[in-house]
Amino acid sequence: MLGALATVSADSARSVPVPETARPAPPGDACGPHLAKADGGTWQCSFVDDFDGTTLDTSKWITQNTVRTGFRNGLTCYRDATNVAVDAGTLVLEARDLGRPIDCSNQYGRFVTPYTGALVSTRGSFSQTYGRFEVRARFPTARTPGVHGAFWMYPAKPTYGRWPASGEIDVAEWWSNDPTLVLPTLHYDGSSFHADSGWSCRVANVSAFHTYAVEWYPTTMRFFIDGTLCHSRKWAPEPPLVAPQPFDHPFSMILNMGVGTATGTNVVSATTELPATFVVDYAKAWR
Repeated sequence: MLGALATVSADSARSVPVPETARPAPPGDACGPHLAKADGGTWQCSFVDDFDGTTLDTSKWITQNTVRTGFRNGLTCYRDATNVAVDAGTLVLEARDLGRPIDCSNQYGRFVTPYTGALVSTRGSFSQTYGRFEVRARFPTARTPGVHGAFWMYPAKPTYGRWPASGEIDVAEWWSNDPTLVLPTLHYDGSSFHADSGWSCRVANVSAFHTYAVEWYPTTMRFFIDGTLCHSRKWAPEPPLVAPQPFDHPFSMILNMGVGTATGTNVVSATTELPATFVVDYAKAWR
């Protein structure tokens, strides 16, 4: 009888579901569940922003001001946080047509434009040599020429000289005149725009959320969209540099949304669909 009772009790215990709170959590860190490395190890979180607040976290990001620094893309005037918002757990960067020209002149000369945009960077707060860098984001709905946005990386210091000598890593660069192309590119002295760019990195609908990532190793850059490898590149700089130069020193992460140029294939004009928003769900980095 005791044996039978014991059997019934054991069977009953096996049939009782384990509460979710009692289940062990999957291994992870501040970036989420651990991601596997190609060598069998795991990536370790070094930076994360889920944009869960109501304003930009200025301990992690700085904003760009073209009047102050002279930096611009195309006909875009960056104006600090004017076109930057944090809303519903996302970072929103917006390009706008003000309908009137504004003076955005700076140390490099006179610059008058009706177009404003947004750029944020981790420069001064976070930079890293090698690792994995990723955003989950959606690009604008614009499908006529004139809109430009990107997730890219730039040296914390010009170790090897002025651009492009110290390198630039474009993880996901997008133009509305070719809206399925989200182009990764390496820029450096000796780079080939054809060979150093991932022309097969395309997305059917860039206006839905996708993940864009780079795994940066001493000899190779590997670019991914939604976890699928779309471009891999070894670089060969011009002498006197030798690989892994110039990609062997810390880079910061940058997110920007703006407009195109006055000439060329991505001309901004009255037919360009503005305002246009680049929405980022998170930005993360691992070592």
